[in-house]
Amino acid sequence: MTRKALLLGATGLVGNDCLANLLESDEYEQVRVLCRRPLSIEHPKLDVQVVDLDKMEACQSYFQVDDVFCCLGTTMKKAGSRQDFRHVDHDLVVLAGQMALRAGVQRFLVVSAVNANARSPFFYARVKGQMEKALVKLELPLLAILQPSLLRGQRNDRRPAEDWGNIFNRVIEPLTRWTDAHWLPVDSQKVADAMVGMALEGPQTGLYKLRYRDFLVFAGKFRNPREVKGE
Repeated sequence: MTRKALLLGATGLVGNDCLANLLESDEYEQVRVLCRRPLSIEHPKLDVQVVDLDKMEACQSYFQVDDVFCCLGTTMKKAGSRQDFRHVDHDLVVLAGQMALRAGVQRFLVVSAVNANARSPFFYARVKGQMEKALVKLELPLLAILQPSLLRGQRNDRRPAEDWGNIFNRVIEPLTRWTDAHWLPVDSQKVADAMVGMALEGPQTGLYKLRYRDFLVFAGKFRNPREVKGE
């Protein structure tokens, strides 16, 4: 165990799976988490700091790690307004990138969206695209942007659009396996596996954007400890 990681967004769908992966990986000796509320789990490697993320800059020392995994994100319903949505999905994510750069972090991995486009006429896609563009400008040593489509997994909040999209795509997925099919839904666990796989087995520097097929590749590079143990 030689690495330290910082995870943001640990209570989200991908973030929760990513946290489990990091805690069970022998490569990480410490896993730091910044979150708004206490977590329901305990682990010898886990170091949780409960903080108002609007005051994240006060936690600069927490960014003294090797890898930052950023899974921050919300929904319009939870945010309540476009301004508050942008604050979480853009402002806080870019701030995390800036703090990682100041701390000398080697790898910054972030969850975005398959339709991210800074010039999109659609607000969600535009915010995600502008977030990506701002992170790229920072020139972090390694920036990995994961761009999933609809996510499969057990959420605490229901999202009807994702429910219907997942049902539809389960029907047609067997017919599309021969394509790149970046818009296919993907299990949150697969994205989390790919994040950790990219950090541990991927390149050391550069800019990378990962989509559906890339998730399969890098998830395969990370041997999920729970699967190895037969859980």
